[in-house]
Amino acid sequence: MEKIVKASPTKEFFVSMLVRDILLKQAIIELIDNSLDGARKIRKESQFSGLNINVNFDGEKFEIIDNCGGIPIDIAEEYAFRFGRPSNIESVGGETTGIFGIGMKRALFKMGNNIVIKSITKNSDFQVTIDVEKWLSPENKEWDFSFDYYNEDVGHSEDEVGTTIIVTKLYKQIGIELSDPDFEKELIEHVERRVGIDIENGIEITINKKAMHGNNVRMISSDEMSPVKESYVDPSGVKVDIIAGIAPKEGNNKHLPENAGWYLYCNGRLIVAADKSSLTTWKDIENKSSDLSFHNQYASFRGLVLFSSDNPALLPWNTTKTGIDSTSLVYLRAREKMLEIFKIVRGFYDEAKMYSKENEDDGLELSIDKMSSVEVTREANEKLINTNRTMSIKNIVIDPNPSVNISYKKPKADVERIKKSLEVSTNKEVGIKTFEYYLDSEC
Repeated sequence: MEKIVKASPTKEFFVSMLVRDILLKQAIIELIDNSLDGARKIRKESQFSGLNINVNFDGEKFEIIDNCGGIPIDIAEEYAFRFGRPSNIESVGGETTGIFGIGMKRALFKMGNNIVIKSITKNSDFQVTIDVEKWLSPENKEWDFSFDYYNEDVGHSEDEVGTTIIVTKLYKQIGIELSDPDFEKELIEHVERRVGIDIENGIEITINKKAMHGNNVRMISSDEMSPVKESYVDPSGVKVDIIAGIAPKEGNNKHLPENAGWYLYCNGRLIVAADKSSLTTWKDIENKSSDLSFHNQYASFRGLVLFSSDNPALLPWNTTKTGIDSTSLVYLRAREKMLEIFKIVRGFYDEAKMYSKENEDDGLELSIDKMSSVEVTREANEKLINTNRTMSIKNIVIDPNPSVNISYKKPKADVERIKKSLEVSTNKEVGIKTFEYYLDSEC
């Protein structure tokens, strides 16, 4: 008998490599993505009203329940539980996020030792239970999983259809993380940003019974000023929309520098957020000598790139869908156009000297603040003018009598005496009343 050198991976090594580079919040997003892909298959126009995804967890159990169509028996049998996408499996069609064939398995193996997947479609149902410890045991040479049960050619009502995944016997560190209120808060913020576009399309997502709200980029869009936009189809067949412009003010009536930069999406999933590095059109922030380095002057800049394809393998993302493949030709071609568009917006900043102290009283900032803005969702993207390649203050009607801030400090005891005299309760009211008094009596 001919001797051979064994080179097949052990299950333990395979699973450890599978889960090592994904955070728990990213694993949960993978499971939400699976549900969203189901929604896209049954709602081709991405109108998800009536569909929901409910995520619940504590230190003992994790579950995700949806009514997004279920997993057909043939997909479960041939593809859904395999480690990787077989070459003969065609894309399910539509702008899905499933591509590498490892998302669900990686997410579930990340969490715990006992996994139950139950799914119901209109004409089938099944359940699979995975005892991870038993499956990993050296005595078990089998890589496949068995159905607990399955039924084909049966009828189920619309209310029954969906998928339920439950993970118990959580790993110790996972249980600690899932029981931490700070993790729940972080996950909610992560979900609202990463899948915000789908939330705006009507799908209801809850985390521990808390409803999610899309946290999408907003840009000023009015008759006087609108974002710069270019749409094209890449030679690969990927549709690319590039949009850049000025954001409205946010919390405390300010532009937050941490939210400035480029946002990159693949099939509706936010992959890169608020990037201000050399990955996009900026030089590294530390490179202060470059005129393309980021300064707080650009705190209101927002740029979006939406890559869309019915074949997700063509999109420029990495295997964990947490970053852009910067060597992808699709991305490199887009980056050239991003740079062109960024220079147009930067030219507007330079022309307007926006938000600089020396120019704060000319009315431009206040005029822009009064303009309407739009949340950049799929629907809003379609409505934005594709031919707009200019931004100029010449198009803006500046308020001829803008309001300005007046700020000064005075002894507290004196201010309190004036409050009592004027019968007001706040320092702001003192400032307004005394200004009005002087204006009326002396001017």
